[in-house]
Amino acid sequence: MATTELKVGLFTAVSTAIIVFGYFWSVDGMLAPGETAYTLNLTVPNADGVWEGTQVRIAGVEVGSIERIELDGNQARLVLQIKETAEVATDSFGELGSSGLLGDRYVRITPGVESSTLPDGGTLPYGEPPGDFDAITRQVETISEDVAAITSVLREEIENDESRDHVRSTLANVDALSAELRLMAEQNRANIDAIVESIRRLSANLESVTSETGRDVDEEMEKLKTATDSLQRTLDDMESITGKVDGGEGTIGALVNDRATVDALNETIENANAVIESFSGLHAEVYYTGRYYVGTDPKDPAFFYGNPLAFHGSNTLGMELHPQEDFWWVFEVNDYPQGYITATERYYPDTGYHYEEWTRELNYRFTFQMAKRWFNFGFRLGIKEGGGGVGVSWYTARDRLMFNLDAFDFTFGAYPALESSGIPNIRLAARWEPIDHLYAEAGMEQLALGLVYDYSTAYVGVGFHFTDDDIKLLFATLPLGL
Repeated sequence: MATTELKVGLFTAVSTAIIVFGYFWSVDGMLAPGETAYTLNLTVPNADGVWEGTQVRIAGVEVGSIERIELDGNQARLVLQIKETAEVATDSFGELGSSGLLGDRYVRITPGVESSTLPDGGTLPYGEPPGDFDAITRQVETISEDVAAITSVLREEIENDESRDHVRSTLANVDALSAELRLMAEQNRANIDAIVESIRRLSANLESVTSETGRDVDEEMEKLKTATDSLQRTLDDMESITGKVDGGEGTIGALVNDRATVDALNETIENANAVIESFSGLHAEVYYTGRYYVGTDPKDPAFFYGNPLAFHGSNTLGMELHPQEDFWWVFEVNDYPQGYITATERYYPDTGYHYEEWTRELNYRFTFQMAKRWFNFGFRLGIKEGGGGVGVSWYTARDRLMFNLDAFDFTFGAYPALESSGIPNIRLAARWEPIDHLYAEAGMEQLALGLVYDYSTAYVGVGFHFTDDDIKLLFATLPLGL
C-alpha cells in the first residue's frame, strides 16, 4: 500500500507537470523559432485597456502584439510587432476592439486592397477608411437605372387609354364637388352672417378688456419703477463696499489685497485638485481564490492535532486599487484554516510564575499591502494575513503565468503550538490563466516549518478576477428597458 508521503509526492509532480504544460500552451502569440517580425506605428486617442503584449489581429487571427506604448502629444502611440508572414497593405487601417462581453481589448487591423505593403517602422492609419470612388459610381449608376425604370412605368400609364379615362373621371368628380360646395355656401349664407356678427361682438368685448388691462399695466409699471429705484440704491451701496475692499479697508479688503494670503489660497486649491485627480484615475480589480490543502502529518508531539492545514479549504476575496499602472494597493480577507494567532501572557502573583501562551482562533485574516512592479517582477510589503509580510512575483507568458513567493507570520511563527517563534510561513505558488479572467493555482504552504519538522503541505485552487472596465462594459450592453 502506498504511503501518504508517496501520494503527496505524486500529487505535487502531477500539479507541476500541469503548470509547465499550461505555461507552454498559453504562450500564444509568441514568435515561432526562426520567425522574424517587423514593426508598425498606430496612434490612437486613448490606450485604456491595452498593455504591452496585447494581441494584434487581422480577420480574427493573431498576427502580432503591442511591443510598447508611448505618449505622442495628447495621444498614445502603439508600437506593433507584426509577424513577417503577415503583410499589411498601405490603405489598411487599425482600431481598438474587445473580445466579447468580458474579454480583453486588442488591436484590429482592417486590411486594404492596395498591392503595396507598409514597410518596417511605417505608420498605420487609425479609424475608418475614405470612401471608394468606384463604389460610389456604381451606386449612382444603380440609382439612375431605378429612376429610368420608374419613368418608363409612368410613361406607359399615361399613354394607356384606361388610365386616361380614370384621370378624366377624377377631374369630373372634382368639378361636381366644387359645385356642391358652392350650393352649400349659398344655402348657409344666413348662418355665415350670424358667425361674422358673433366675431364682431367678441372683438368689442376684447377691446373693453384691453382698456381695463391697460390701467392695471400702468399701475404695475409704477411699481416696477419703484423697485428699479430701490435696486439702483442697492447697486450704489455695493459699489461703495467694493471700493473699500479694493482700497484694502476692513478685514475682507486686507484678505483680498494681501498677496501672501492669495498665494496660500491658490496653493491649497492646487493641492486639492491634485488629490481629486489622483482619485479620479484609480482603477480597481476584484478577485476571488478558493484553495484546498493536502499534506503529511509531522511526527513531533508538539503538533498534537496533526497537520494544521491538511484536508481543509480556504476562501480569499481581494481587491487591487491601481492609482498607476505599475503601483497598486492590495486588500484581502480570507478564512485561513489555521485561524488567527494570538499571544496571551499568563501570570500567577502568588508564585511569581508567568509564561506566554500562543493560541489560535478560527477567525478571518486581513491583508493590506502596497505593491510595485519593475519590468517582469512585482514586490509587495505590508500586513499579510494579520501580520507583517513581504512578497515577490515573477510575471511571464504575457502575464498569463505568475510565480509568487510570500513570507509572513514573522511574530508568532507558522504554528502556534510551538513554544518558539521565528519560523515564518513561506508560501510558494504558481498561477496560470488559460482563459481570460479565470485562473488555476497550485503551491506549497509552510515550507520552512515543513523542512524543520519533516512534513509537507500542498494546495490547489481556482479563481476569477474582473476590473471596473469589465463592469462598465457589462452595464453598457444591458437593455435600456431593464
